[in-house]
Amino acid sequence: MVRPVRTRAVRFVRYRPTPAVHGALALRPSAGPAPRGPGLRLVRPADGEDAEVQAVADAAVRLAVDVLAGTRPPHQLSLVAVPAVCREIVAQLGPRARGARVVPPKVLSTRSQRPAPDVAEAVALVVVAGRVHALALRLEHARGRWRCTALETTAP
Repeated sequence: MVRPVRTRAVRFVRYRPTPAVHGALALRPSAGPAPRGPGLRLVRPADGEDAEVQAVADAAVRLAVDVLAGTRPPHQLSLVAVPAVCREIVAQLGPRARGARVVPPKVLSTRSQRPAPDVAEAVALVVVAGRVHALALRLEHARGRWRCTALETTAP
């Protein structure tokens, strides 16, 4: 019996700085221009329908960051995320120490795009425990509402 490959809805990425490059190698021009993919479009608040997407993306980022930082209980993420994302976040976080001082996280910036009519992707720079991290969300529109179906972050 062949089991289907299950992709993870949440991915925690360890940050690894790239090694420093010294000498002429860093200045050597590339062989040619890099191939360009389709251009990205930023969602502007005045776009009507896209304003709703941006508001949902901002709320989802804020909830996810608060849960990751420990300032909100993980079950509140179910307001904007599918059950698979919630389960994996709870499994990754494990039990939190009671009484530990938690520094509130801060969202520095959020950007979103719509690669398809019913799909939106959002990225954010956030500060968690005094360090800057990246957060990426995939939002899908189903049954009349936007839900987070995948999350990727460098936050602990």
